[in-house]
Amino acid sequence: MTSTPCLISVIIPCYNYGRFLPDAVNSVLGQKKDGLAVEIIVVDDGSTDDTAAVAQGLGSAIRYIHQENQGLSAARNTGIRAAKGDYLVFLDADDLLTAGTLASHLDNFAAHPELDVSVCLSLQTFENKDGSAANYLWPLKCAHLDMHLCHSNISPVHTFMLRANAAQEIGFFDPDLKACEDQDYWLRCAALGKRFGVNPEGLVIYRQHGQSMTSQMPRQLAHDAAIRFKISMLLETRPDFPRAGKFYGWLAHAAGTICSACGLYSSAPQFALKLLDESSKAILRTAALAAQTKIEDAHLILAERYFVGEYFLRAGGFAAHFCRTLEKAAGFLATRHAKLASLSKRELGTRQKQLFPRLCCDYERMQTTVKRSSIICER
Repeated sequence: MTSTPCLISVIIPCYNYGRFLPDAVNSVLGQKKDGLAVEIIVVDDGSTDDTAAVAQGLGSAIRYIHQENQGLSAARNTGIRAAKGDYLVFLDADDLLTAGTLASHLDNFAAHPELDVSVCLSLQTFENKDGSAANYLWPLKCAHLDMHLCHSNISPVHTFMLRANAAQEIGFFDPDLKACEDQDYWLRCAALGKRFGVNPEGLVIYRQHGQSMTSQMPRQLAHDAAIRFKISMLLETRPDFPRAGKFYGWLAHAAGTICSACGLYSSAPQFALKLLDESSKAILRTAALAAQTKIEDAHLILAERYFVGEYFLRAGGFAAHFCRTLEKAAGFLATRHAKLASLSKRELGTRQKQLFPRLCCDYERMQTTVKRSSIICER
């Protein structure tokens, strides 16, 4: 008896991206060559261009839903409500799945049935003013993704495939967030104890251009800063988040928060100083847990060094604002990591660049996936 294949729901929100939509939809239809059952839900968020006409031209290939303009999060939420699949994928209308990506996610779930979320690679492409293109491969952390979420967003939203039953527990994207709504969503997912796993065999093309939300960096930085306080709340209230332990969660959070403070200092200095204080408090929470934390995982040993290095690199820029809390935090780290504390800023920066790739999936393996996908796309 042949079992019914799992259904994958790919949700594509679209706002004035009619010119991109056919490519996105065709990239999903191409996944059916692997024998997959896929439904494509296009949510038109009140577009004023030709999105409706383009969607109608796609016919039965998609399920088209029109709504008044409510924003990206609301459009994704509409797609979640309409989805009938066993798995969900969120693909923006200007992005592309490469061949075999959805199948690679399913293979990852089959090999690791304990997973609730599978995360693949993302190749970000930039359109320069002169017409030339540049690419950036998002580095994918190789382990403890819930801990790394305490530091920063780990990957673009389109690289995730999650089980529909997990999505039912998480709820919806926060429509009040106009940026970083995906990081907020995955943080809530991790805080509920859902398990994340890496999939370096799949690849999504992330096209950045003048209209992309990520091109609006000031707003992005402001929302990223606001997320820092939500992470503090989750670390305070969720006893098993992250799975590696509170020591690493607070340390990752401290490093990410001081990075946010640096990014905001020139445009919002008072808010940046609040983040600096938040970061120092997180270090003190780490210090209180240090004696009872046993380090046995090689990835966590490297992660601690990396997060401490991040903190030292940024803390020096706030020397004029040193207070008792910051002095205590820096003192704890300097005692625990005396060698790192003794390095010059240049030496520390070099060390960080050498350490970071060791926290990520094997670079050659990631490049193999990119090259394989490029060959397939050119056929």
